[in-house]
Amino acid sequence: MASFVAPPAASTEDAANDTGEAIATFSGYVPTALPPCLIPALSGANAETALPLSQSNQSTSVLQPQDDASSAVVIDLLESSCDSFIIERDVGGDSAAAALDFKSLGIPSHTSPACESALLASVSAPRASNESCACLMPLARSRALSPLQLEGVSLAITRHNRLLYHSSSSSSEPASTAGAAANTIRAGFFMGDAAGIGKGRQIAAVLLDSLHRGRTRHLWVSVSRELQEDAKRDLRDLGCTVPVHDGVDALNLNSKKGLGAGGSIGKGILFITYSLLVSGQGKRMEEIIKWLSGASSTNQHKQQSTERAFSGVLVFDEAHKAKNLDADTFTAKLVIQLQERLAHARVLYCSATGVSDIKHMVYANRLGLWGAGSPLYPTFDTFQQTLSHRGMGSLELLALEMKQMGSFVARTLSWDGAEFETLEIPLNASQVSMYDAAVQWWFLVQREIKAALHFLGDMAPPKTLWRAYWSAHQRFFREMAICAKVSKVVQESLHHLEQGRAVVIGLQSTGEASTQTALEELATQILLDSNDTNAMARGRKVNYEEILLPSLVSTARSVMTGFVRNHFPVALPPMDVPKIPPIPPDGFPDEQSRLLHARLQDEAERIRAMPPPEPIEELVEKRQALMDATRQLNLPPNPLDDLIDRLGGENQVAELTGRSGRILRYKKGQDFHYVQRIQEKASNTFGLSIPKSNEDFDKLNITEKKKFMDGRKSVAIISDAASTGISLHAAKGSGAAHKRRVHFTIELPWAADKAIQQLGRTHRSGQLSAPIYKMVVTELGGERRFGAAVAKRMANLGALTKGDRRAATGSDLSEFDIDSSYGRRALARVYQCLLVGGDDQIPTTIPSRHGNAILEAFAQQSASSNPVIQAMKLDEEHRRGFALLRAKQALDAVGLSSKDTSGNKAEVKVFLNRIAGLPVLQQRLIFSLFMSTLDDVVSDAKSTGEFEGSVEDVKATNVELDGRPEYLAIDKRSGASTTLTRFNVDRGISLDTVATQSLDDAAPEAIKDDSPPTTVAESGYYLSKRTIAGRQLILYAKRKVESDTETGNNTHDPLGLMVITRPNTGKNPCEMSTRDLHLKYNLLLSSNEFSHTFEASKIELVHTDAKPSPYGPAVILRCKFTKVAALWDRAYDDSDCFNHNQGLAPRRSQLGLVTGAVLHILPALEKAVVLERPSVRALRVTRAEITSTGEMNVGIRFPLDKEIVEKLKSILMNLSNIRKGLANVSFQDEAFSPIDARSMAWATTEPKTMRSFFNTSASAPKISNTATPRPKFSSLKRKGTDSPDF
Repeated sequence: MASFVAPPAASTEDAANDTGEAIATFSGYVPTALPPCLIPALSGANAETALPLSQSNQSTSVLQPQDDASSAVVIDLLESSCDSFIIERDVGGDSAAAALDFKSLGIPSHTSPACESALLASVSAPRASNESCACLMPLARSRALSPLQLEGVSLAITRHNRLLYHSSSSSSEPASTAGAAANTIRAGFFMGDAAGIGKGRQIAAVLLDSLHRGRTRHLWVSVSRELQEDAKRDLRDLGCTVPVHDGVDALNLNSKKGLGAGGSIGKGILFITYSLLVSGQGKRMEEIIKWLSGASSTNQHKQQSTERAFSGVLVFDEAHKAKNLDADTFTAKLVIQLQERLAHARVLYCSATGVSDIKHMVYANRLGLWGAGSPLYPTFDTFQQTLSHRGMGSLELLALEMKQMGSFVARTLSWDGAEFETLEIPLNASQVSMYDAAVQWWFLVQREIKAALHFLGDMAPPKTLWRAYWSAHQRFFREMAICAKVSKVVQESLHHLEQGRAVVIGLQSTGEASTQTALEELATQILLDSNDTNAMARGRKVNYEEILLPSLVSTARSVMTGFVRNHFPVALPPMDVPKIPPIPPDGFPDEQSRLLHARLQDEAERIRAMPPPEPIEELVEKRQALMDATRQLNLPPNPLDDLIDRLGGENQVAELTGRSGRILRYKKGQDFHYVQRIQEKASNTFGLSIPKSNEDFDKLNITEKKKFMDGRKSVAIISDAASTGISLHAAKGSGAAHKRRVHFTIELPWAADKAIQQLGRTHRSGQLSAPIYKMVVTELGGERRFGAAVAKRMANLGALTKGDRRAATGSDLSEFDIDSSYGRRALARVYQCLLVGGDDQIPTTIPSRHGNAILEAFAQQSASSNPVIQAMKLDEEHRRGFALLRAKQALDAVGLSSKDTSGNKAEVKVFLNRIAGLPVLQQRLIFSLFMSTLDDVVSDAKSTGEFEGSVEDVKATNVELDGRPEYLAIDKRSGASTTLTRFNVDRGISLDTVATQSLDDAAPEAIKDDSPPTTVAESGYYLSKRTIAGRQLILYAKRKVESDTETGNNTHDPLGLMVITRPNTGKNPCEMSTRDLHLKYNLLLSSNEFSHTFEASKIELVHTDAKPSPYGPAVILRCKFTKVAALWDRAYDDSDCFNHNQGLAPRRSQLGLVTGAVLHILPALEKAVVLERPSVRALRVTRAEITSTGEMNVGIRFPLDKEIVEKLKSILMNLSNIRKGLANVSFQDEAFSPIDARSMAWATTEPKTMRSFFNTSASAPKISNTATPRPKFSSLKRKGTDSPDF
């Protein structure tokens, strides 16, 4: 993790609730890895004259040192002793020089402002080789690729020239060509750029480079067949005219254009989807490999040799689709096999949401992190075991290391201008009543099912019964939570539409299955009401489009009725069919065995032939009563249909979903009817513009998108089916470019990659305005079950794909991240405290330190809504007991009793799912207790050093280098060095700083808050009541406030927490309650009093003889409040040391960071601190900014104790001795293939057609809407030594 002077931050993210300093999350992007020869080309100079490519005939190592100082002696972990050597050169200097070179051009790095996480920007990628840009010069001059894209392409091309040795190879000399073919695999490259950066254009450039070098067959794997047109467009825009073969046609064995025998497809790019790859039980992959490698021999050895010789490009677009190898998915297996068999293929992984867990990286076996090229981690399992227990920090560490290896980039469009808001919607009285009534219905169903099972003889319920119950229970209340948001979303949407903006609403599901269920019920009822008793028997069907509906259909009600109809027990279960063993391959051993097998078969046939048990009339009536009860409930309609109807109907709303039909208002009347989204006839299209055909459904969403982008429709609603490949941003040149997008997320997706795909639809390159994002949640605690899963995923995704967990979207979702190890620990504590004793035994232990306030609030709300409870006039102790008992009973009601949770206490998902089925008030009680307990658990973990969060930022007044860094080792995989860097840290807060802060804090004191002023302490200076080492301690306490982004108002923390600052240790990350503050400290001076005195004293001081300049807050404080100033100054001065002094913790400390390549010595670091306290063993990824220079340093925090450092060096020495038998290098860089004139001409020349032959191209439609002229490649023609593989 080398360091260099990072570009200035483009934006910052404030610490939550003002308990910490602002943390730089993004940095404006500067491409520091561009090949030197591209700089003149970007400036418009003759690049070939300035730096001819012919001068670089030999291959250039990715990590070859670029300056003379690189010859300084360093420690090689493999062959050297543990003596210390001092670094003699500026780490990252070459990257800093490259940044200056690019900045001198005065051009932007991309067509839209781009940035990179500040954490990832703190390390640099190695500069790409000049030879990598052999075909990039025309693209640079014509601006077909932006500098940012040129950097990604050149890094990928350079990386693809590296061969990684298998760990079994023991040769210390470079292998011959034949040896390399047998013992190596080609390194891959991971392009983790976010949506909108232009990954497709970069993929096209990588393919074009290979085509120019004589490699004429390539594979492009993506998620959707529709994206093939985008691939063709990107290739055409770069001047590439090679055929892109549709995989569906190419893999059709009956087609004359197939890959198989008799097929006519030759060279070009084969475009397939992941679903097509896995079709045919793997037979498709065999056909693909044969076509790519040109293998025709039946000899297995020759076929394997031909496959290994293939060196074309394998593109895995949206590579996260292959992530679930641990779930034994066929897709992941085939992706791995494809890479293993084509060992020298140039693999390019592309995904904005690469992985969300270390275990999902298994498909990316070409990155050199394990196996070939990594002797320390011979298998993926060893790699995963080393990193997985380190939590989120390991993902960030991995991203940093991959970038330094030159195998990874992750840029994103700048979020500057984009706005993020969590819109929490309180439920009104009507919604609460509706919700609580539905809760009682589900309780009734639960009781009736148990009663029915008892009526049937206390039989064991079917295995699927309760599973189906809780599944339907979950879907129903999830739907209710979504429906509760519709009114507020419509209100906000109409407001933004009036302001001339365009609205995008994102959800995951459409409820089509439930809609179909409701329509089937209506159709059945219509047939029954028609008095045609034989209608059903004759198979008569009702056309759904002919049914006139008085209102929109409630899909929530369909979930209810569907469960009861299909799962409520109304009869005895049928007899179990005996399991019949298979007939032995060699026949039955004796006649008795044959007869027994025959009897079992006869018995099974007899049972199958038996009619099903007759339904019991009494239970059938109960089932019908439950279904009738749903009609008495006031349930909301399908949220998707409701949104379309309220926002202007189908003529105003573009629906981009995968459902086949919807319910619309009939001719502006009061009635509704079902309409298929694709009509049989061109007339009566209900807002759509295309008739039905075989390909219409694939094009339907594109058609709707075009209407939205043109401005003909102002609202777009997208589902999971349309979250990939569709752009809905304010694109320059589009009809609705002037309308800023407002993106509502009303249904959180199940996976973070889907969430980011949706957010990326409205934030892309070439936009005139950045979007406004609104994540809409209700106050229901149960709904956070969905937010919890996504928040965890999005934090992880930001960590790996951007090198910083906060960079996934630029918004911090940590408030919803409750499905974690700390969440499970908190839940176990809640269960332990509440689920005790018998049903009526009142719990006596409160799970949270701040639980009293929560219990009191619940008791008061219950009393206000229930006259019986109010009449009881309980004292404080009994009110809390009442609340605890209600919490216990509520958990038992949803199947979370002590018996049910005895073996499942840590399942946060189950807990959140179940409490969704509680009345709203009880949900609030239980969820508040859980969240408060979680706060306690996290706070305790932080205090002990156990907490494993994101990258830790060193927050101090001053951070400076302590001497020069020293080398520890060199990573044989890449040649990158590992260093130990020491820093001096001063965390003290001077009187000048705190005095200014106290004036700023005086203004928010006048906050309109429902709670009395006495419940929260005043902000100000406090003095301890007790003395420590003869000294009373002074501190500054500030009221913790929360800001409302909508109104701009501030509110006090409901628990009365205070943010503490001390002169010697600065701002404390842990707050102190008002109660503890008053118990231990006395107020010396309030911020309000100081503010009034300051304003009155400024004029007075001007006329005194003293001439302080300027008359700042500290001067006034020293003159008017000498005791406060003296105490603060004395504590600040006496703590100016590295050890405790006179009862004070020291201001100063030393910090050690292991920077550079770290993964290869991570086991040694862990072994060196294995006996230390938890905070030291954590080995956190830490970021420190040098105060004087602004230089950012990122590494693993390591103790500087002399004994521990010497222990580390000893371990490294032992590790070096162990590895002496291994190869000195883990890779070899190939020479770049020269440009092949024949291949280049074929790749860039339009094929002859009837139109072009007769010179009618002027009337031909344009193939690209880009304003950039197509690049000319004639200047690259040179004599090639190799002929293309025609």
